[in-house]
Amino acid sequence: MAEILPGVHVVQAAQRSAGPGGAMNICLLIEGGKITMVDAGLPGSSAGILAYLDEIGLAPQAIRRVIITHHHVDHVGGLPEILKLSAAEVWAHRDDAAVIEGTVPRPGIPPERVAAMLAAIPAEQRTAAAARMKQMSEVAPATVDLRLVGGEELNVLGGVQILHSPGHTAGHLCLYLPVLSLLVAGDLLRLEDGVIRESPVGFAADADQALDSARQIVTLGFERFIGYHGGYRVSGAGELLSPSITR
Repeated sequence: MAEILPGVHVVQAAQRSAGPGGAMNICLLIEGGKITMVDAGLPGSSAGILAYLDEIGLAPQAIRRVIITHHHVDHVGGLPEILKLSAAEVWAHRDDAAVIEGTVPRPGIPPERVAAMLAAIPAEQRTAAAARMKQMSEVAPATVDLRLVGGEELNVLGGVQILHSPGHTAGHLCLYLPVLSLLVAGDLLRLEDGVIRESPVGFAADADQALDSARQIVTLGFERFIGYHGGYRVSGAGELLSPSITR
């Protein structure tokens, strides 16, 4: 948990779902004591977020908006907890809004992916992991206050461009801060083993579309990078791009 760039904070929430461990990088954009939060983690993630806010002298009421990059449970599961403690608005792309609000059923995890994820963890942990995966489809709904289409700009930290980057889900969003040369990539891209690459194919609603979105996004040029899973980079990110997304 740290301020990695002026006004840009990363709170690392534990990833408690089945499969490989790690952390979820919840991004806070803070200017003038007002917070724009990017994604909300799994249910229970608010505890770490609130502890960090207390550490830097801010109350949850300082959260003015939560921008959801997409509807997956590890991005929206903690949202109802945040909304109970703040008057924050929820922003999301119009193509994901109905799932977030619960008016369209949440897509289930494909059986083959469930089997692969469970097979990757110790046998004695599989029953508990299967129960957690079931809970992932039962996340509480939240109202979306602003339906985005992509192309909007938020006047924070010199300007935040909200970019529609479909494929991982139909309404996936990335955030680009040109003054900071920073890409907040959601699940479109991730930094693993020193390489920024596309998210695993098995997690995308449309893998070909996700790859096309990734190739378009990287043409923006950026030297700083925050992926929701994996790592983040405060310099030299443009040198770490996988050839699969630069060709």
